Amino acid sequence: MSFIGIIVTLGFLAVIVKLSYIIFVKGNDYKKAAYAQQTKSQIISSNRGTIYDANGEVLAISVSVDTVSINPDKVKYDSGKKVEPEVLAAEFAEVFELDYDTMLEKVNSEASVVVIARKVEADKINLLKDWIKENKVTSGINIDEDFKRYYPNGNLASTLIGFCGTDNIGLTGLESRWNDTLVGTAGVLTATLDVHGDAISDEDEEYVAPENGSNIYLTIDSAIQKIAEKHLKEAVEQNHAGYGGVIIMDPQTGDILAMANYPDYDLNDPQNPAYTGLADKWDELTDKEKSDARYKLWANKNVSYLYEPGSTFKTVVASIGLEEGVVETDTPGEFHCGHFYHVGDRDIYCWSPVDHGYLSLREALEKSCNPSFMQLGQRIGARTMYKYFDAYGFFDSVGSDIASTPKSYFKELEKIGAVELATTSFGQRFSITPLQLITAVSTIANGGTFIEPKIVKQIENTDNGSITTVDSVKVRKVISEETASQVKDMMLSVVEYGTGGRAKVTGYEVGGKSGTSEPTEDRKEIDGYTASFVAISPIENTRVVCLVMLFNLTEDQEHQGGTVCGPVAGQILSEVLPYLDITGSTTVTNVPQPNAIVQNTNSKSVANVKGMTVENAKDKLEESGFTVICDVGDASSSIVFDQMPKGGAYLETGSIVCLYTDENEERTKIMVPDLRNKPLTEAVTDLKELNLNTIIDGSGIVTAQSITPGTEVEVGTVITITANTNASGGQ
Repeated sequence: MSFIGIIVTLGFLAVIVKLSYIIFVKGNDYKKAAYAQQTKSQIISSNRGTIYDANGEVLAISVSVDTVSINPDKVKYDSGKKVEPEVLAAEFAEVFELDYDTMLEKVNSEASVVVIARKVEADKINLLKDWIKENKVTSGINIDEDFKRYYPNGNLASTLIGFCGTDNIGLTGLESRWNDTLVGTAGVLTATLDVHGDAISDEDEEYVAPENGSNIYLTIDSAIQKIAEKHLKEAVEQNHAGYGGVIIMDPQTGDILAMANYPDYDLNDPQNPAYTGLADKWDELTDKEKSDARYKLWANKNVSYLYEPGSTFKTVVASIGLEEGVVETDTPGEFHCGHFYHVGDRDIYCWSPVDHGYLSLREALEKSCNPSFMQLGQRIGARTMYKYFDAYGFFDSVGSDIASTPKSYFKELEKIGAVELATTSFGQRFSITPLQLITAVSTIANGGTFIEPKIVKQIENTDNGSITTVDSVKVRKVISEETASQVKDMMLSVVEYGTGGRAKVTGYEVGGKSGTSEPTEDRKEIDGYTASFVAISPIENTRVVCLVMLFNLTEDQEHQGGTVCGPVAGQILSEVLPYLDITGSTTVTNVPQPNAIVQNTNSKSVANVKGMTVENAKDKLEESGFTVICDVGDASSSIVFDQMPKGGAYLETGSIVCLYTDENEERTKIMVPDLRNKPLTEAVTDLKELNLNTIIDGSGIVTAQSITPGTEVEVGTVITITANTNASGGQ
């Protein structure tokens, strides 16, 4: 009996110890497990806000879709029998167009819940529901409401808007930058379950309603965006540029009216390798190379990439010189260009192969003369220059509400020597973002006030309908109204008589400045040349500033900003200005008359005939008075793959247009002769005999040519000849 008593006592003690361990040590864990077993929580997705353009056109919207999941051990018929895994997997694979083996693995999973398909459209959900009903499946298949992001305009403003991931969270562009405003807060429904996993009572349910995301209205105008993208795409493709960008801004408010990059991509299919240009070798790339290619494509380069602005930056330097009183606009012989300027331990050359001679500031800007601006930079001094750079926003993060913005690159003030000051004065060997440049030019255009660029116009609370207007932010006065007016007047001269002649718009006053940034010798093959043009219109009460850029242009092709980007800016403005109801003006005032470019009354625009048959293309071009060369024998029905010059070039009738019908067709190359010091008529004859085209600037003896002698170019290439004048052709 004593022995039995001891055994019983020890047994009780063991039970007490075990209970104590369960209650005091593992109690919380078991409590959580019991709660999880007895309750069911369902996340209720919030509706992501819609993105509209300035006029209320939908750019991004969430549409209702569904997520399908299963509880693998609970998928049963009404009889209580479990649905065969093979049957279930086959149905999922057929309805959702998924791999059968993958579905079978999911159906056989030991997990409590397995997601079968996300973001499923209504037609497929209806097929699944019909199958469930026909086969009397009563439990284990869950269909939960979800939302899918949809972009009605596909590629429109793709790098600006960005896209969302499968979790409805923004990954790139404005979708990412404004995610907290757009996403809202998910709701939850909690219910108490019985032993079979069914809800016990509606009274036990707890419901927390989702808070939907807010709608945002952008300053972007879809019509203007489409104009910008159309002309940018043509420019990139025709000039074989690596990529290009356009920004259009209202300088009075800071509103961004358009922001385009090309190449672009379809926001509804952002992962498609076709848009990267690497689709033909995609399978050969490493995962990192694929990722890098995609992120490069998705990046909004207008905000997130640094570049050297080149001579477009001379507008800023000119404004500093005028504001500081170290120069006036029209003092004769203010500067001297001897083709180069000796600074420090070296000679720094002008872009032009000929001397510009003695120039006023206006003439220096018209001709984009580097030595003149080096001399102006010396007068201003590095310390004063940097003070204004700070005021113009070059040291700040401009556009952080659009994308992640890098820090601009300028050498530290203490390390600025004579050479660095000289190159900075004409826009090279420092880096800024395109948005920083156009914001600075907009500061000049609006009369001298720095206004933060703005991309969001209004925010709408979708739960209560309240509207919050995003006001323009005027930061500081940078230059006086008088200085701003003087710079704008000189920019008008650039378009009327200087390097910006190709940006003219009939019926409107347009000011502008061209730019060509030359890479360092060791980076030429990697970076290539950057051509750009910034235009403003009208001159008084400026309403539009337009920046056009083409990147990665090669040395053996036309790469001067005035030549390749000036026409693009003019084409864009010719459509945007009438669209905005801006009244035109043909009056040009207060502009001294230098040696103007001779305009040939017989000049016509070359039609873009790519995609036509050779026969139709020849008829169209010859109808305009051009001579057509096409080495295809009798294949008049062949399709034109390319042409030289490109469509849109403005040439004298009788000029040569060469057609190509095969991407791999070998192209005849011609070595450009040295035309300098020849009579103009002789130079034109020489080029015509070589099947090369000309644009004539001036008359008399040839002093400069736009393509360096000895360069090999295609038949039909256009060469600008400057004769008996120092007028510039394309910097």
